[in-house]
Amino acid sequence: MKKIFFTITMLISLTVLFFAFGTTASAETYGDLTYSVSGGEITITYCDTSETTVEIPSEIDGYSVTTIGDYAFYSCDSLASIEIPDSVTTIGYKAFYYCDSLASIEIPDSVTTIGDEAFYSCDSLASVTIGDSVTTIGNRAFYDCDSLASVTIGDSVTKIGYYAFYACDSLASVTIGNSVTTIGDYAFEDCGSLASIELPDSVKTIGDRAFYGCDSLASIEIPDRVTTIGKYTFAFCDSLASVTIGDRVTTIGYCAFYYCDSLASVTIGDSVTTIVGSAFYNCDSLTNITIPDSVTTIGGSAFYNCDSLTNITIPDS
Repeated sequence: MKKIFFTITMLISLTVLFFAFGTTASAETYGDLTYSVSGGEITITYCDTSETTVEIPSEIDGYSVTTIGDYAFYSCDSLASIEIPDSVTTIGYKAFYYCDSLASIEIPDSVTTIGDEAFYSCDSLASVTIGDSVTTIGNRAFYDCDSLASVTIGDSVTKIGYYAFYACDSLASVTIGNSVTTIGDYAFEDCGSLASIELPDSVKTIGDRAFYGCDSLASIEIPDRVTTIGKYTFAFCDSLASVTIGDRVTTIGYCAFYYCDSLASVTIGDSVTTIVGSAFYNCDSLTNITIPDSVTTIGGSAFYNCDSLTNITIPDS
């Protein structure tokens, strides 16, 4: 399901690139970099795709370099190393898209926004440090970064976009900062090596399929501020053995723990009112469960095919 290539999308992207770079009359050059000046600030707009090492200056001709623009390093296949100065505040859309040789990157504390698809399919990217001023990790920002093993997300990030780390096969651990409130749909789907993730108390929303297919994830504790566990959120987490659901969760969504074969222990918080259909479908290792008094509805097939379930406590409610 990875690396699906859409010809039409690529043609559109190349068309955008042509007009972006072919019609910018005011473009200037600095070595192998092309840039534009607006409002006394510089945006890097293009780099020679044959470059292997790039050091972006903090200023050019007295103007501060503040933005790595959309498509700036698009498909720079040979780029293995880049230094981003503290003057940069924005990394644009598809800025490093398909930079296959880029092995590591340190995003300085000055950066506040990592754009959508900024590091999409950077296959060699193994390590990322996200600065403490970044507030948003864009949609598909690190999509399909096969070699990405470790990520530290700073304390200023409030939102992890949808598909942000989708199919990062080597991602084994993630540290999420204390300001994240939203983990988008599909954010960590198919991160097969993800064995450990600690969700901070700030998290309010965990999107649909956010951890779908995280085969190595062994346990999870849902913070108390989360109110809803979405559809298929932890489906096919084969190693998930223990789950604690926070005290503000009201709904356990459709197929939320679908086919979690190793799930043996579930603690359901006292605010849950609805367990939607197929929520614990085919959880073979679940032996007993206590449903709190707050629950009023248990959907169809909620515990279907839980072969080991020998004891269940259902409240009068």
